[in-house]
Amino acid sequence: MSEVTVPAGKEKGPGTLSPALTLLSGIRAFNNFTDRFYTGSAYACGALLLLLALFITYQVIARKTGIIMALGTDQNSGYVMAFAITWGFSYALRTGGHVRIDVLLPFMPKRVRWLADWLALGSIAALACITAWRVWVDVVISYDIQSMSLSYPRTALWIPQTVLAIGISLLAFSALQMMVSMVAEAALPKLHKLLTGVEAPSEAPEETARTEGPPEAPSIA
Repeated sequence: MSEVTVPAGKEKGPGTLSPALTLLSGIRAFNNFTDRFYTGSAYACGALLLLLALFITYQVIARKTGIIMALGTDQNSGYVMAFAITWGFSYALRTGGHVRIDVLLPFMPKRVRWLADWLALGSIAALACITAWRVWVDVVISYDIQSMSLSYPRTALWIPQTVLAIGISLLAFSALQMMVSMVAEAALPKLHKLLTGVEAPSEAPEETARTEGPPEAPSIA
């Protein structure tokens, strides 16, 4: 009996590739890339808040001792807070740092729990998209009319508004990204197994936590 020769690249083994696995690997690589950006933004936000605390401390000491005080404390503090809060939203979402009320979630079946998590991300994305759109409209209006702040330092309002709009846009993007990742992690491994007959390599535990939320949140079985 003659042996059947399997063409090169068609062997079914642990390293077998498929369009589903290629797409899944690309999504995971993109998530890792954006997570590094979100982490860097979080460190920048923390550093700014630390500098703001030192600045306010100096202002308090200067007021008590009568030495020179910096001008525009309230306005500059508001700018820093706007950056630190909005640019930290995405990192908090990806790492599960937001407040999560899950009174009913533990009692739900696995698939219902997965759907609830996905819909929760959808509500965040919808709210963030609406807010970002409204803020970007304000940016355009402020730029067109050259609107300036009323107090010192006289700042073109479109500049801090742009920082705010980018931060909220990042939140909308990260929420949509997590929705896509949840669907990909639930469907693409099954599609890969259907096409090749082998299991797709699982993602790292920390990536699973970022994609699906808390450890108890499962994917579709």
